[in-house]
Amino acid sequence: WSSSRTVPQGVIPFKSGVIFTQRARVEAPVSTIIPAGSSTDLLLVLSLCSHRINNAFLFAVKSKKKKLQLGVQFVPGKIIVYVGHKRSVYFDYNVHDGQWHNMAIDIRGQTVTLFTSCGKRRVHADLHFKKDEALDPHGSFLFGKMNQHSVQFEGAICQFDIYPSAKAAHHYCKYLKKQCRQADTYRPNLPPLIPLLPRDPGAFPSTPQHMEPSLQGLRNLTTAAPSL
Repeated sequence: WSSSRTVPQGVIPFKSGVIFTQRARVEAPVSTIIPAGSSTDLLLVLSLCSHRINNAFLFAVKSKKKKLQLGVQFVPGKIIVYVGHKRSVYFDYNVHDGQWHNMAIDIRGQTVTLFTSCGKRRVHADLHFKKDEALDPHGSFLFGKMNQHSVQFEGAICQFDIYPSAKAAHHYCKYLKKQCRQADTYRPNLPPLIPLLPRDPGAFPSTPQHMEPSLQGLRNLTTAAPSL
């Protein structure tokens, strides 16, 4: 991050990532986050801490016709993964406990897998329906909500990376940024809605050698022009 970049409304940068507040409005063309023609087979590597208990989406990918194609929703005690309009699976996992959570979600063929504890724990959920094979290149990517009128995810995000293959899933902790492995050292203690600039310009190190590069991910999304 740098002070010269425009930060979207309601998003507070801090040393290791960003905080999304209730006022956040972040939307971008899906092609700026995920390359055009990408399939719905992908891996998410996440490091986050929820600040408010609600039923918000972490993100949603919607087609040009406003149909939900892909998304992750956090409800108390469950993670719901959407792979199409009214097509979803869920996992018993509570994100809303005030703790930092590092995890990976792999969507592959007819199976969705949640990896936790650096891959030592995994839970599979089978899709008993056909999912969308490709994302609409003219669609939109919303972060923290399902649409502009729904409740907003409020919390801190250290990492939100999208990988096109499952290679990183079993050892996703190797793909976590260094600061995301040290929750106690970067837990923010910030007054709400006060934008602070990051103290360390090198807070986002480059991808280590011999590791699969992620797609555009969080850094590009939070510097894209916010939707009004």
